[in-house]
Amino acid sequence: QSLMRSDSGGRRSPSAADRMTESMERSTERLLRDLRMPDVRVRERGFPGELDESELETVKRFRAELSARDPVYGEIVRSFSDVEGEAYALCRWLRARKFDVDKVFELLDQARPNFEVARSSDFYPDFEAALGFPRSVFLSQYPAIFSGNARNGCPVMYLRTGLICPDGIKCLVSFDVADRFFWNDVYYGLRSHLARGREYNPDFARCENIGVYDLKGLSRSQVTSDTFEMIKVANGVMASFPETLHCLLIINAPSWFGFIWAAIRKFIDPRTASKIEVFTSQKSSIARMKELIDETQLPADYGGSGPSLDQAAAGSGSSGSSASSRCSKLVVANHLMTPSRKHKERTHDVDLDGRGGVTFTIHTRCRSGATAALFRGETLVSQVEVVPGDDGGDDKVERPYSRTLGAVTGPGSYRVKIKGTGDGGTFLLIGTTTTA
Repeated sequence: QSLMRSDSGGRRSPSAADRMTESMERSTERLLRDLRMPDVRVRERGFPGELDESELETVKRFRAELSARDPVYGEIVRSFSDVEGEAYALCRWLRARKFDVDKVFELLDQARPNFEVARSSDFYPDFEAALGFPRSVFLSQYPAIFSGNARNGCPVMYLRTGLICPDGIKCLVSFDVADRFFWNDVYYGLRSHLARGREYNPDFARCENIGVYDLKGLSRSQVTSDTFEMIKVANGVMASFPETLHCLLIINAPSWFGFIWAAIRKFIDPRTASKIEVFTSQKSSIARMKELIDETQLPADYGGSGPSLDQAAAGSGSSGSSASSRCSKLVVANHLMTPSRKHKERTHDVDLDGRGGVTFTIHTRCRSGATAALFRGETLVSQVEVVPGDDGGDDKVERPYSRTLGAVTGPGSYRVKIKGTGDGGTFLLIGTTTTA
């Protein structure tokens, strides 16, 4: 039977294939218009409106190859489609490899396996369901927090490196699932901040963020193989989101950092290196931050009137669908306790100043276990055996597990006591408040 059809006037009506071809042609025409004359123009090389004829042809070739290959490649490239136009997305990926289409697909091949695994879980919208503890608890050990937008619309991410706790991270999560934090952070943190970018700049079009790395308090003990492993996990996720750094401010850098930076800079792509600014003076750091970020968006930690980073940590990542993900969970107790063969007992005092209900939880990987007890004065409030069960892995694979010690209300002074067995271990005490 012929696929050609005629209307009442004897004229051939378009088939489904004809309509698809016509739709693709219109789509290509729109793309070329957006590439040549975008509604919002970023006057930098490699962006729509700033391409030469060779680069325009490269964008067309890249798009054609995306259409011909497995659809997952297009999904990765258009991950920010709700906040980023196609022309900008295609150019962003091409800038990552200097408009070399073959090298872009090599990058996509690297990103694909991790992307597909995360996509199968919808990129972990409910953080607590994905990892078993509130997002704010993870941020208490790895404080990388999106908070506010810059004057140009870019979201701002703060990493307080001096507060990174490698031993605490190991008590919470295995590296094979730690990427869930970063997927959640990008899909339900960065994207929501990008969507708000135009509230601060009507011409905001670039899917980029500003990073602020605060080196205050950074010590050599924090620069461990576990720290680098976490960075490796983060980089594995960010392979799906290239060219998303607008600029990076490294603030409160110690005097010795200048020598290290001079050596590191030689190995960084010049274009990337040009986006990084290093400040050793707190005064100059704050001044530069205030140039980029309005005072209302700047966290109180840095002299602004915005929420403190601890407050942002308690409320961030609340895009999930469950009731627990919509609660604000503020960390009010955060302490590593390390009983040993020689010192079996460790204690930690917690003063609650009217914050309401607080739940204490012990996180660890310790195989030999311990007994945890909570006291108010001399009165025993609660006690729990912190020993691995089915959630603690096996003899060959150590996995983090947690036990709830108890819930109390303030104000009041409490003492937590850990009594280890065997050779001891590392136990992370966390206390959280919950406000709906």
